[in-house]
Amino acid sequence: MKVLLKKTLSKSAKILGLDLLTGLANQRLFLPFYHTVSDDDLVHVKYLYPVPTIKRFKTDLDFLLKNFKPVSYTFLHDYVKNKNAIAENCFFLSFDDGLREFYDVVAPILVHQGIPATCFINTAFIDNRDMFFRMKASILIDTITRKELSAGQKKAVTGIFNQHNLTYNSASDLLRITDQNKEILDTLAPVVGVCFAEYLATHQPYLTTNQIHELIQQGFSIGGHSVSHPYYPMLPEEAQVKQTVDCLSYLADNFNIQERLFSFPHTDFNVKKTFFDKIRDHVDLSFGTAGLKLDLLETNLQRTPMEVPGYSSAEEIVKTEYLYFILKRVVGKHKIHRSW
Repeated sequence: MKVLLKKTLSKSAKILGLDLLTGLANQRLFLPFYHTVSDDDLVHVKYLYPVPTIKRFKTDLDFLLKNFKPVSYTFLHDYVKNKNAIAENCFFLSFDDGLREFYDVVAPILVHQGIPATCFINTAFIDNRDMFFRMKASILIDTITRKELSAGQKKAVTGIFNQHNLTYNSASDLLRITDQNKEILDTLAPVVGVCFAEYLATHQPYLTTNQIHELIQQGFSIGGHSVSHPYYPMLPEEAQVKQTVDCLSYLADNFNIQERLFSFPHTDFNVKKTFFDKIRDHVDLSFGTAGLKLDLLETNLQRTPMEVPGYSSAEEIVKTEYLYFILKRVVGKHKIHRSW
């Protein structure tokens, strides 16, 4: 329903001026985030979300720069701490997952245009030591889609799914695997002829320690994105805290990072206020993924995903988000309230 409503709104949003929308929404701060940018076929993410091309990303930046002033995390610190009104449209740009393209593709573009950004990193994946389980699923889906499995392989795959009380009909069923049963992916890999360690060594999808140091020297800020990218709403609260604190501690110890920034992997939906109370001494600012929306907790800011299926430009996404926010405010759905 939400997706259908947004697509309907996008048609109306196209003809509206952004100044009108930001004024009606009374929201001058916009927080777009991406994962990666590439002209290459990135098998590990191709079945998870659309990857913006370099041309598309540059067009997105042109639109954002035309309508918003780029700001860094220090601006957000001051904004939250002093509760000052924002006089002009501003955008804070960030990237999740610590993927290599942030170093190879994105950083040179941002440096050239003088745009600050924060890269949020999963510490377990630095130096390509391991991989986010959904990226493993994407690799397996690509392999199964490209080559016809033998009868024996199909039987083995179906049997593995059945052992976990799951039904297998097609490769896309791998996307139903969650953080709670992700070991299925490691069991499936040798059955269909995939070696994740080999993929990591060959493609190196994640940033290395040296690359992170270089990015810091270039002026980019580095934040935490949890240790291993779990789905927080399904974790016990103490595990949520540990994933968060351990990640930020690693970044501080290994990269001397002073800024304590954290973005939730997946979503912060249903994360309780008690969690935020427990991480208060470890995190200065945290970031969700709910789009243009206000949070009961002023230090938790909501970002808007820019890799959205069916949308072709930042202009379409941004205008739709603002129009959607205006409608949500009419019905009192523009704020996130958290349980204890």
